[in-house]
Amino acid sequence: MSGERGWRLFKLTALAMLVLGAVECLIGAAIDVAAFCRAWLCAYLLWLGVPLAAVTLTLVHDLSGGRWMIIARRPLAAAILTMPLVTLASIPAFAGLHSIYGWTHPGAPLGNNFYLNEAGFAARCAGYAVLWNGLAAFALWGPRGEQEPIAPALSWISGLGLVALAFSTGFAAIDWILSLEPGFWSSAFPYAQGASWFNTGLALVLLGIAANNWRVLAEREHMADVARILLATTIFWAYVEFIQFLIIWEGNLRTEIHWYLVRLAPPWTPLIYIDAACGFVLPFFLLLWTAAKHSRVVIAAACALILVSRLAERWWLVLPEFSPAPPFWLDAAAMIALGGAVLLLFGWGLRRSERLRRWRLPVWRPSHG
Repeated sequence: MSGERGWRLFKLTALAMLVLGAVECLIGAAIDVAAFCRAWLCAYLLWLGVPLAAVTLTLVHDLSGGRWMIIARRPLAAAILTMPLVTLASIPAFAGLHSIYGWTHPGAPLGNNFYLNEAGFAARCAGYAVLWNGLAAFALWGPRGEQEPIAPALSWISGLGLVALAFSTGFAAIDWILSLEPGFWSSAFPYAQGASWFNTGLALVLLGIAANNWRVLAEREHMADVARILLATTIFWAYVEFIQFLIIWEGNLRTEIHWYLVRLAPPWTPLIYIDAACGFVLPFFLLLWTAAKHSRVVIAAACALILVSRLAERWWLVLPEFSPAPPFWLDAAAMIALGGAVLLLFGWGLRRSERLRRWRLPVWRPSHG
């Protein structure tokens, strides 16, 4: 966001998304509450990745350091600010618990009632909210400099926080997505969803970084460093997704293969092609070259593609479980409404921190080597 004019345009766009989407969501909820809850669940699962990724990357920097935080600190802080908002967004998603999860119905044939029960589900959701908001507060207000990591005496908190994030996001993926079909299980699923959430948030943060007109060598190099992190995690996500598919397809077990058969059949088939192309193939080739990582336009394009991919992925994971699925206009309205609110808060946080000290370094010139 460079300049008052760009900020106004961004703010008006996000506000329009919020208002338009909210009105359509209210209409959809009045028509069919169950369909609204299902559509909102997809939106919640998408935008949750924004604060989760920001907290994760901040804690990683506490342990590893790196001068790339010079340009990433403000966008990461702005993304972390969205954690309370996204936490509140879980309420409409799980308000219609009985219309979303079949295991809540009386007499549902399950062998794991000790885990899949409403009291346990509610307790785990409350635990995730407390843990994630606590780590967000630590990542946002911990004693750090603009580029310095946490004080060494407190780095153990960051280490434990990363372990807690890894386990909690894995269990959240099981609770909120995998339990839609309790008979299906994949040990790789939590890893894939954790990588997906991380890529969602990192793509938005990197978009915020690329929106600045970096004109100095070090700042362009730091932007390229963050782009390398995005590329690495994109490759990891694609690898885990492919390995999961390959193992299940080769096993050909009736309890597992049905999960993929439903999602590979119309009308869901196009979503998997969008997910693969926009989530891996195109960003991989865009970010593979060193010169491309220094281009704001290329990085913005790659990040936008990844966000489109994650949107398609959420619909592909959740909606095939419901018959009939929510109408497309309601799915889009939920994504737009929550997305507008998250972007508005993210932009406000980024704008508010623009007065921080800027580093003055030599002007960047593209390498011809």
